[in-house]
Amino acid sequence: MQASPPERRRSRTLALIGCLLAVFAAQAWLAARRDSVTIDEFAHLPVGLYALKTGDLSLDPINPPHTRMLAALPVLLEAPAFSPPPGTAEWALGYHLMQANAARYHELFLPARATIIALTVLLGIVVACWAGQLYGASSAVLAAFLFAFSPALLAHGHLVTLDASGALGFTATAFAAWRLIDRASLRAALATGAALGIASLLKLSGIVLVVVVAAVVLVRALRERDRPWWLWAGLLAVVMLTAILAINAGYGFKGTFAPLVRARLAEGGALAQLRDAAPWLRLPLPVSFVDGIDMVMNVGKQQEPTYFLAGRLSSRGWWYYHLAAFALKTSLPVLLLTLGCIAHALVRGGMGPREYALWIPIGVIFLSNTLFNSLQIGVRHALPAYPLLFVVLSPRLGRMLAGWSRGNKAMAVAAALLLAWHAAGTIAVAPRYLQFCNEIAGGAEGGYRWLIDSNIDWGQDLIRLREYLERERIDSVNLAYFGRVNPIVYGIRFRPLERDSRGIAVISATFLMGRPYLWYLGGRLRWVPAQTFAWLREREPIARVGSMFVYRLD
Repeated sequence: MQASPPERRRSRTLALIGCLLAVFAAQAWLAARRDSVTIDEFAHLPVGLYALKTGDLSLDPINPPHTRMLAALPVLLEAPAFSPPPGTAEWALGYHLMQANAARYHELFLPARATIIALTVLLGIVVACWAGQLYGASSAVLAAFLFAFSPALLAHGHLVTLDASGALGFTATAFAAWRLIDRASLRAALATGAALGIASLLKLSGIVLVVVVAAVVLVRALRERDRPWWLWAGLLAVVMLTAILAINAGYGFKGTFAPLVRARLAEGGALAQLRDAAPWLRLPLPVSFVDGIDMVMNVGKQQEPTYFLAGRLSSRGWWYYHLAAFALKTSLPVLLLTLGCIAHALVRGGMGPREYALWIPIGVIFLSNTLFNSLQIGVRHALPAYPLLFVVLSPRLGRMLAGWSRGNKAMAVAAALLLAWHAAGTIAVAPRYLQFCNEIAGGAEGGYRWLIDSNIDWGQDLIRLREYLERERIDSVNLAYFGRVNPIVYGIRFRPLERDSRGIAVISATFLMGRPYLWYLGGRLRWVPAQTFAWLREREPIARVGSMFVYRLD
C-alpha cells in the first residue's frame, strides 16, 4: 500500500532530522577521541564510579551525582582499577583513577563521553519535537540544523560534565511547561513536575526552573483568562509536589526532612541564617541536595583575581559576564538572527503563539546568572539558552527561505547564506569546538584575549601537543599546563616552566593571560598565583597548538 503524501512528508522530515543528529553525533565523537581529559571531567567520572560502587550520593553535593553515575555505568564494563578509601575527596578520586589506570586513562573516558553524546542527541530530539509541534515540519528540520552545527553544544556535548545533561533537563522542562499551558491537564502537570525534578538531579541549577514554570503559567493565566485561577494554582501545586517527590526518589529519600542543623552550610549564608533562626526546621528535601543548594548560593566568591574578561582579571567579576561570553561564543549568524528577532518584537510588538514559554526561560537563564552566579568561568552556564533559541529562530528562517517561492529571493538567499555561515564556522574549527569564538572575538585564534578557562582552554589539548612534539622531534618541554591530568599520562615529557627556563616552552592560554590555578611551582604541585607567567606575554610565540602557545626561550 502506497504511503499518503502527508506520510511521505513526515518520513522525509524524520529522515532529515535523523541525518542531522547523526552528523552532530559524528562530530561530537571525533572531538571525544581528540580532546584530552578536561579539568571537570577529571573529577566527575571517578565521583560517578564511586557513587555506583558505594551508593554514597553525598560527595561533592554542588554537583548531583546522577549524570556522573549514568556516564560511569559503561565504564564499569571496562573494569577499571578503582578502590579508593571511603570518604576520599572528589579531586583525590581523580588522581586515584588516573594513577591506577595510566596506561589506558584516555580510553576509559570514551564510553562515558559516548553516554553524554547520547544525552545531547536526546536534547536535539526535544528541540526538533518542540519546533515541529509549535511551528511545523520545516521548523523542526531548521532547528535540528542549527543544533547539529552549534559549536557550544558540540564543545560541551561530548564531555563528562553536567552541562549538556543540564541543558537537556532545562529544555525538556520548559517544553513540558509549554505543553502544560496548552493542555492544562493533570497528566501534563505530572509530566512537568517529573521533568523539573529530574532536571534538578541532572544539574543543580535546574532548580531555577521553579521560577520558569511558575512564570509561564502566570503569564498564560493573565493573558488568556479562559480558565479559573484555582485550576492553574492546583496544577502548579501538582508540579511542585511531583518535582519534590522526584528529587527525593533520586536520592533514595535519604536525609529527607532531616533537621536543617544536619546540613553542611556555609557560615554567614542565607541558609545558615535560617538554620540559626529556626534550628528545628526540616525541609522536604534530601540533606545532600540542601547542601548543594547552599554551595551554589555561596560558590565563586574569590579573594584572588580569578575571573577574566577582555584582558582584565577580577576577584568579583562583572554582572554582564555571561551576556558578554554568549555574544563572543555564539556564531554570528545565530547572534544576528537573535538580535533581529528581538528588534522585530520590540518594534512590531507581539510574539508567536505562546512563544513566551521560550523567551521566559531564556531570560531566566541570563537573569539568574547575573544575580546569583558569581562563578564566571564559562558560557557553559548559559548553555540551555542555545536549544531554546534554536526553536525560536527556526520559523523565522523558514519564512525567509519561503521567500524564494513568494518573490522575495533576496531574503531566501540571505537565510541560506546565514545557515551556511553557521555550519562553515563550526566545521572550520573542528574538532576543537571548545576553542570556538566568533569573528567579533577574533575567531578561535584570537578568543583568548577576551575569554579563558572553560570558554577556550580547559586542559583539552594534550593529544595535540604530543603530536606536535613528535612532528617537531622535541623530546621534552618546559610546560605550564592548565589542567589536572599529569601530561606524562599522554606521553609528554616536561619540566615545569620557570622564569629561568631555557629551550622550548609551552603554556596554556589561561595561564598566559594571568589566571591563578594549580601547577608545579618550585618542584611540587601547588597554587600558582595570578600573573605568574605574565612575563611571557612580552615574547612572540613560534607556534600555536590548539589553546596552547609555544615559545623558544634563549
